[in-house]
Parts: sequence; C-alpha cells; structure tokens
Amino acid sequence: MSARRFLNILVSDCQKFTYMLRRFDLSHNQFFYPTPEEAAEHAKVVPPLTGMPDKSTLSANSSAGAGHNKKKKPMYIRPPAPMVNMKPSICAKTRYDRWGEMDCFPLTETKLFFTDSSARIFRFDADTHCIDTMPSLHTPKSDPLSFSIPPNPTTSKEGEGEGGGLYIMDRILRPNKEGQVQFESISYRRRCNHSSKAWHCDALPPPPFVHDPAYKQASICSYALVGGHTICISIRGVGTYCFDTLACEWSKAGNWLMPFHGRAEYDPELGLWLGVSERNIHLPCVADISGVLRGEEPLPEHTRIWEDTDMPEGWYPHSQCPTEVVSLGSGRFCVTNFVETKEFDERCGDSVVDDIFAVFTGMELVLPGNDNDEGKANSNSKGDSKGNANGNGNGIAGVRMIKHKSRSCRSRGTNLIKSVL
Repeated sequence: MSARRFLNILVSDCQKFTYMLRRFDLSHNQFFYPTPEEAAEHAKVVPPLTGMPDKSTLSANSSAGAGHNKKKKPMYIRPPAPMVNMKPSICAKTRYDRWGEMDCFPLTETKLFFTDSSARIFRFDADTHCIDTMPSLHTPKSDPLSFSIPPNPTTSKEGEGEGGGLYIMDRILRPNKEGQVQFESISYRRRCNHSSKAWHCDALPPPPFVHDPAYKQASICSYALVGGHTICISIRGVGTYCFDTLACEWSKAGNWLMPFHGRAEYDPELGLWLGVSERNIHLPCVADISGVLRGEEPLPEHTRIWEDTDMPEGWYPHSQCPTEVVSLGSGRFCVTNFVETKEFDERCGDSVVDDIFAVFTGMELVLPGNDNDEGKANSNSKGDSKGNANGNGNGIAGVRMIKHKSRSCRSRGTNLIKSVL
C-alpha cells in the first residue's frame, strides 16, 4: 500500500449552501515527525484503555478527563484552499428530507464521486481537475456509506479506464419495498455488444434480512472491506452480514457485531483494521477481523482501544461528531477528533458551546519488534494476506500506538467539515 499524498475533506458553507473539496498536502502540512530522531524525542506512546468499562462510563470520561488537562493546545492551521466548489440544485425534497445535501465518496485518493439528494452523480479527478458526469443512482440514499474497490493493476490496461468499483448503500436499511434501491454499485466496464467501456450504475440485492416481515428499520453501526472484495456490515439486533462483490451474494457471518463504530480501514502492511471503537465514538480502535469471512467473531483479546490523555483544558469531545480515521499507508493514519470549547452563560446558568474545532493527529501503529526506541516507528512492517501481522496468528499482541503531531482548524459556519476522506 503506497503512502497517501493528500488528505481530502468535504466542507460545507452553511451561509451560501455550498460544498467544497479541500485537500491537505501531507508533504506541506506535516502530521508526522520527518525523522526517526525527531520521533524518538517528541512522539508519544498512547496508553491503551485498560479494562472494558461500559459505554456510560466511557462517555463521561472520554478522552481521559477533558477539561482538567492543562497541556498545550494543538497548533492551529488554515484549511486548504478549495479545489472545487459545488452547490446542490434546488429540487423537491426526498422521502428522507435531505434536500440540498451532498455526499462525497472516494474511489481512490484522487478520484472522488459526489452525489446529491436527487441521486445525481459526478466524478472529480483531482489530478486533472476534470469533472465527469455519471449515470444517476436509481434512488436517493439515506445518509449513505461507501466501499471502494480499486482496480487491479495487474489486469487493468493503460488507457482503458479506471476499472474497480464504488459500492454505495443506505446507512439506514428499511424493510424492502418495491421501487426503493438501497444498495448500488458504480463500475467501469464494457458496454453490451460494444468493445468500448463506460460507467454503469447497477442495482444490487439488499441484505436478506430486509425481506423478513418482522424486520424493523435499523442503522448500520459498523462496516469494513475484508479480503479485498467482501463488504461486511454489522447491524445492532441483527448481526454481521457479508456481501461477496465477485459472486454478488450475501451471507451471514454471525449474530455478533464488529468492534467498530462506523468505517474501519484496513492496512495491508499491518494486516489489521483501524477505526473508532464501538464502545466510545471518540477513541481509536484496532482489531483483527480477518476471521469474519469464516464466521468467526472478533475476540476481545484481538482488539485494542487507546485513550488520549492530551485533551487541553476547556476542550470537550463533540457529542454528535464521531472521530474519523483515514489510512495513509505504511501503518500511518490520520485521526480526526471534533472538539468543542464552552463558556458559562449567566442567562441560562449553564455552559454553552463557544466554538468547534477539528483536530487532525498523525498516528502510527507499531508492531512488536519493529521499533528500536520509545516513540520511534518503523513503517516497513508487514502483515500476511490473512490479516495476521508477522504471521503470529494474532497481529494485536504487543502493538503500540504512536502519537505524532496534532493540527487543528475551526469547523463550523462557513467551514463545517462534513467528512474526512
């Protein structure tokens, strides 16, 4: 997995009702110490969460005592200039009342798909600054999530298009109803009876449980791509299901849930998945979920959760904004936390939100035996194809989380960060 050059963020201007794609150049906005010597001197080993307290305890004490730590606040940075500006067209409200909203889904680091609440799609190529129109989705999606399956470089020929596919699914899965397509794919392939290729949007079967007469609508609580081509989703009260994109078939993995909240990203060099803990939406979590395809529930001993003890005084985790994790390759990740500052309002006799910030932090996972000094990380660690680091059958044992640099910027009003990609 090659290292990322850019970090994409989708930003909304709530005054002009526009959306902007901004991109952090990772070579200019360093989230990591550039040399092992600097990392050894300044980086910090993040302590793992000890024990498994319940969610109410974690919520009350998330980020290790926010508001009581007087450590230095992260350095402030200006958000990057917009690369492209978008404004959703005026249209009738959908059944989900998502009028005027846009979502962004990355196929690759530089090729991103945008959809609006009327199911329209266009693709933006950040390398060429070119916008392509795409076939529309069959129906609008409810707070959608996506899975990107990049092309296989060994089978894709130069000049024949990108290949691969983007899979888009409703986050809220409803009982199956005629006419509502809850799961679709966008792929680049040959047209019928033609040698040329084109983009196609295909309706896919929803998970089988939506056909159960007893099923009530529920939200996907965690999702990940496992084995390179299998989509795995967990739904509370339902269990975990897998969709094989090659066979186009669903199967049930079990009645248990994956240990993440939202998206989990896989790093092939580590053989592990990193995301946000399902036990607390503000804490990063790493797990080996390679056994999901075999119907094996991820074990607690194959999961690690880390707590951040560096929350500055007066900063609090944003209760409505989960932490986001993006893999940068070679065991490095950008962890984005959304925090709010508060001030006392004498009129209501309580604290009210004063401002909201996004804090971007460079994190690095270090496997046992791959570091020489405290705070020093070796990015050349490898994991095998089964998702086990160092071939020891449990890539979690001894893994450490190294915290590099943090950078923060305002996230509200004309610069409201909607997603980090």
